[in-house]
Amino acid sequence: MKAQSKARITITLRNDLLPRLDNFIDGENIRNRSHAIEFILNQQLGVGIERAVILAGADHNNVVHALTRIRKRATIEYTFELLKKFGIRDIIIVIDRYGDELRSFVGDGSQWGVHAQFAQDGESIGTAHALLAVKSQLKSSFMVIYSDTLVNLNLGDMVEHHEQNNLNATVALTYRRSPEERYGVARMEGNKVLEYSEKPGKEGKHGLVNAGVYIFEPNIFDYISNDTQSIEKEVLPQLAEQKQLTGYPFQGKWFDIARDNDRKAAENEWR
Repeated sequence: MKAQSKARITITLRNDLLPRLDNFIDGENIRNRSHAIEFILNQQLGVGIERAVILAGADHNNVVHALTRIRKRATIEYTFELLKKFGIRDIIIVIDRYGDELRSFVGDGSQWGVHAQFAQDGESIGTAHALLAVKSQLKSSFMVIYSDTLVNLNLGDMVEHHEQNNLNATVALTYRRSPEERYGVARMEGNKVLEYSEKPGKEGKHGLVNAGVYIFEPNIFDYISNDTQSIEKEVLPQLAEQKQLTGYPFQGKWFDIARDNDRKAAENEWR
């Protein structure tokens, strides 16, 4: 995906629209009026990425967290809303043998204003292998989101970051004081991830951790063979080593719904 240049323009708006425009500014995802206008246009016109993949396999307890309820709504509903907010309505959901209930719940996605289709990962051996199941449908830049991720993220800003760095992959990163053994940790220099370590254990006392949201170019499949299992353990470290991975740090809310503590926090903090 090539970086998009920006043009300076002058526009005239009715005075009564300015307060409504300012309501979009939160100082976090949208920082000023220009950013707010760009955000609204992205909603209507899209951010340059047309397709997203949600990896929705079951965990080791056979739980499909895409259906986990947060404030009486399934997690995947929030993911649909996030994608639609930035004009991404074409969504592929990769499920395993435990995905029938999710398929029935989502249907074609029209209830949420998106177009959803399903793909089956018959072996269910890892995130990279699941992504390989939809390789033939991914011919341009695409987004990947894990189904146990609940996140407030400016996808338009992330896409712009990806375009400007012009690398094979971008990973969203958020700060955790204690990554422990649960998360992958990135070491960055500038915008590039120089080293990526999945679940570093006691060595990972703090840092920027993988938030489960990616932008990939189609050539990501050069790094994924039939024997590749994990994006985190195999693909990202290789991309970092070849200086083809950029990190996108963000400050919005992020919860790993597969974790009890995060799930409880989301019930209290998500809005």
